[in-house]
Amino acid sequence: MFVGKRKGVGGGAEVRWIITFADLITLLFCFFVYLSMFTKPQVSIKGQFKVTQPVLSSFQAFLPAKALGQIRQMLGVTYEMEAEFAEQLEKNIGPELMALYKKRLILASLVKVRLSEQQLVSRIGVVVSDKVEEEIHVPLHFTGSARRGPTDSTLCTDEGLQALPPELMQYDYLLGGETVTVRKDEQVGELPLCLINDDLFELDETIVVQIGNLEENVERGSLISRQVVISDDEPLPKVSFAIERRDIYEGSVNVTAHIHPISGVKTTVPLATRGTATEGMDYRFSDGKAITIYPYTEKGSIALEVMQEEVPLYATRSLIVEILREKLEHAETGKTDKQLNTIVGALKMKDCSGIHRFLRENKGQFKGFELNATKSRCILTLPSAFLFRSGEATLFANRVGELHEFMTTIRNRYELEGDAIRVEGHTDDVRMGPNSPYANNWELGSARATNVAVFMIQQAGFDSNLLAVAGYAETRPRVPLVDHSGNRKRGQALREARRANRRVDIIFTRPPAAEVTRRFFP
Repeated sequence: MFVGKRKGVGGGAEVRWIITFADLITLLFCFFVYLSMFTKPQVSIKGQFKVTQPVLSSFQAFLPAKALGQIRQMLGVTYEMEAEFAEQLEKNIGPELMALYKKRLILASLVKVRLSEQQLVSRIGVVVSDKVEEEIHVPLHFTGSARRGPTDSTLCTDEGLQALPPELMQYDYLLGGETVTVRKDEQVGELPLCLINDDLFELDETIVVQIGNLEENVERGSLISRQVVISDDEPLPKVSFAIERRDIYEGSVNVTAHIHPISGVKTTVPLATRGTATEGMDYRFSDGKAITIYPYTEKGSIALEVMQEEVPLYATRSLIVEILREKLEHAETGKTDKQLNTIVGALKMKDCSGIHRFLRENKGQFKGFELNATKSRCILTLPSAFLFRSGEATLFANRVGELHEFMTTIRNRYELEGDAIRVEGHTDDVRMGPNSPYANNWELGSARATNVAVFMIQQAGFDSNLLAVAGYAETRPRVPLVDHSGNRKRGQALREARRANRRVDIIFTRPPAAEVTRRFFP
C-alpha cells in the first residue's frame, strides 16, 4: 500500500490518498491497453531457428561465459516460431542481455534454407506476431540468381507442379502466387514454390524473398527478407576431345573440347602440352591454353597456329594436348583427355603424298629409297646398289619387276600429273678402270640416268616430252668426302660417303608458268 498527503487549499485540512497493489495492477493494465491501441502486429518471413555449434562459437565474442552455458542447453533444438525461440533465449540469458542482443542472436540462429531440385515443392510463409482480427494480405518480392518462371496458381499448387510444358524447362522455379494471405484469428500464411528438376548441371542458385508494402493495420517485423538456396542434383558433365589423334599442317587449326551432357555453367578447360614440338617455334596458342565452353553449348575451341615453313615435307613433330584434370572446374574428364597431334612439314610444299605412301607401305622392298621435297619439287633418290652393278649402267634384271611396279604407281598419281621430270645420275669419286666402257664418271652418270629415263618411258608409260636427263658425276655429293676439320675421310667413313653419293635422283617439278619470249637477234 502506498500512502501520501498534501495540505488543503488556503492551509485547510490535509488530503490523504492511498494506492493499493490492486490499483497499481489496474493502472498498468490500462497503460498497456492504451499502448496496444498504437502498436500494430508485426509481419516477418517465416523461418526456423536453431543453435548450432558454429552459431554458439560466434556468440563467444559478445556473451559472457555464464550466458553461453545457458544457451548451450538449446543446442540442436529447432524452433518453428521466432517468438518461441526468443522467449526461450530470454529465459536462458535474462532480459538485460536479450534486450541488447535480441536481433543479433535471432539472425545468427536462423536456419539457412537449402532445397534440392528433387524436392519439387516447398512453401514460403510469413508469420504475424499476434493473431489477426481480420484477414491480411502480405505481398512478397522474389529476386536472386535463380530463374523465375510465370506465376500460376493452377500450375503450381501445394502438391507441386500439375504439368511441365517444355517451355518451362528454361526456369528454375515457379510460384503459385505473390501474395500470402493470413486468415482471421491465425498467425501464419504460406504459398507454394515449385522447383523444376531439369537435366542441366548448375551451380547453387539463390532466391531472395522480401516482404513488400504492407497494409496499414500491420508493420514489418525483424525478419523481412530471407535467402533460399537451390542445390543442383545432377552429376558433373564430362569434357573430352572428339578427335584422339590427327595430322596437322602449317596454318591455323582448332583444338576442340566437347562437353556431355550440356551444362548450365561456363566451363573452362585448362590445357597442357608436351611432345617433340617446341612451343613458339613449331606452334603457338594465340589465346592461351584454355578452352571456354559457354553455358548451353556442346563444345568450345581455341586456335592453334602451326609454324612449319622451314621443315621438310613429311618431317614430323609430336604435340600432345591434354586436359589438366586437377585444375578443371564444374566438370570432369571424359574418355579422351589427351589428343595426339602430329605436326607434318609445311603444307605449302610440293605434294609428294603418293610417293610417300607407297614407300611407307613397301619400305622393306624399297629399302634405301629416300624422298625429300621443296616448295616446288619432289626429289626421289634411288641408290645405285639397287639398280646397277659397280661401274655399270645396265639395270639389274631381277629389279625390273619391282621397279616397274613402283614407276607405274607414281605415274598414276594425280599430284604429279603434268610435272616436268628430270633424271640425274650421280657417281662417287672413284676413277674408271682401264676396261670400263666409260671414259669417266660423267659418262657413267649420264648413262645411268638415260637408262632409267628410257625404262620410265618404255616400261612404265611416262610421257617422253616431260623427261630430261643429266649426269653430274661426283660433282654434287650428298655426303661430303671431308670431315668437319677439312681432312679427307678414310676407311669406313669414306666408304659410307661414297655409297650415299652413288645414286639416281628423279626430280618431279611443278610446271612453270607460261613464259613470254622476246626475240633479240637477228
